[in-house]
Amino acid sequence: MDRHFSKLGLLAAGLLVFGSASAQVQSVPMKGLDNTWVKELDLKGKMDWEWIDTYPSQVYFATRKDHHRDGNVVTMWTRVEYRDPQDPDGYRSALSRDKWDCKEQRKANVNTVYYRWRNLQDDSPMTSRSNLTDWQKVKPGTLGETLLKFACGLDKAK
Repeated sequence: MDRHFSKLGLLAAGLLVFGSASAQVQSVPMKGLDNTWVKELDLKGKMDWEWIDTYPSQVYFATRKDHHRDGNVVTMWTRVEYRDPQDPDGYRSALSRDKWDCKEQRKANVNTVYYRWRNLQDDSPMTSRSNLTDWQKVKPGTLGETLLKFACGLDKAK
């Protein structure tokens, strides 16, 4: 999933709306005629997903649930839904548990879970864990920066 943070272009101004996922179920923009698959995405459930951004072939979400802050480092879940099957093994949904360093403006992946079907559906998802912390600098104007801002806004008073 890290390749998406460096390859994605600038975000359009005004797209960053962080409200409850239930209020956003009808507001996830499809951005293009080929994105009718976006209507099939389920944001309900115990994770309470919040829409981050939509691209022609993927949609990004984050959740406040199960996040953890340790000083300047926030660990949280993000979710990506794909229009087309992705390598390896043709997955269409992915969960990523990442550390976001608010002071140093960087991120490190903790683990990623790949689901064969959309909406995080799979009887035996494939899991990838990172044993070493591999920090990557977050570039300004990218999806990574948007997710960093979301993470750093969680429990900011603590």
